[in-house]
Amino acid sequence: MRRRDFVRHCAVAGAGAALAGWPGSIVLGRPPSRRARRGPPPDHRLASFWEPLAGGKVRCTTCPNFCVRAEGGVTFCNTRVNRGGKLYTLTYGRPCVLYEDPLEKNPLYHVAPGTQALGTATAGCNLRCAYCQNWDIAMVGPQQTRNMALSPEQLVASMKQRGLRWLSFSYTEPTAYYEYAVDAAKLAKRNGLHVAVVTAGFINPDPLALLIRHADAFSITLKASTEPVYRELCGARLATVLQTIRTVARSACWLEVVALIVPGKNDSDRDLRATARTVRRIGADIPLHFLRFSPAYKLKHLPKTPVPTLERAHAIAKAEGVNYAYLSNLPGHRAANTYCPGCNRLLIERIGFKILANRIRAGKCPGCKRRIPGLQLG
Repeated sequence: MRRRDFVRHCAVAGAGAALAGWPGSIVLGRPPSRRARRGPPPDHRLASFWEPLAGGKVRCTTCPNFCVRAEGGVTFCNTRVNRGGKLYTLTYGRPCVLYEDPLEKNPLYHVAPGTQALGTATAGCNLRCAYCQNWDIAMVGPQQTRNMALSPEQLVASMKQRGLRWLSFSYTEPTAYYEYAVDAAKLAKRNGLHVAVVTAGFINPDPLALLIRHADAFSITLKASTEPVYRELCGARLATVLQTIRTVARSACWLEVVALIVPGKNDSDRDLRATARTVRRIGADIPLHFLRFSPAYKLKHLPKTPVPTLERAHAIAKAEGVNYAYLSNLPGHRAANTYCPGCNRLLIERIGFKILANRIRAGKCPGCKRRIPGLQLG
């Protein structure tokens, strides 16, 4: 067996195991627990975006849920509380996840290929995705997870100790631990490090603008092509997410879009074409990742997405003019590779999260010299 074939065989096996149970890397901190855990009181740190209302109530303005809560009330995301007529975050410095992962896992295929990042998250989420893979930490608050006491300074120090240059906010929704994420991002940038944000994009304009200022790359999930299905699948609004995608696309940050294809929900040709056209209109060079659905949480009764459906999605995206369409959790599939849109040369060869070859030189195709967009490509 040739060396490359051997590496490919091993990588396919390893990637399949990792993809079957995202997140699937070495835990650097204590793992999450589904059991409630009584711990010390959370740090009394004011939330960043809120407004006082009459009668001691407050309104959170971080996301379009606009939660209004009386004294002691906790927001829908389970991460902010009204105490004395002020809104406080419950997640600051209390991550329940800390992993070392490749950036490709987010997925970010056009950002420093083959680079490891420190991924972190706290409990909580401002959506209710029916297929959530991480429901045991996303659908609860920090009182129901085992957490680490880790300040932004300690988080960045952990990166530097391990020689990591990228920090990623993922696993749950960064909007739920917004204050912690922004402070950690600021500190990382001041130390010459880079920041990636993995989000559903259901966030208000002002918090988004501040987050963009301190980030380098975004991976945003586009969950459906119609408002009714969006509401059914996750409780968010398509229009808001599309505005987030457009805003990030206009910024200096790099953007990749992710679409999880759920059988019977968003897998018709019409749905797939609408998703591809949406991304194409915002930018033909924005990578579009189609992901295979795996039964989880409230949708365990549905089957996995058939491979032919994913291949159809990929073909539709290419036909609609998306230059970089991917099937990102099918280890060994050729559609996980990066090809030059100009001459179709194979540029980045992948197996799961492993890079077998990166032929990009100085950001260009070595064949036709076309510029390949992204960050730190080669």
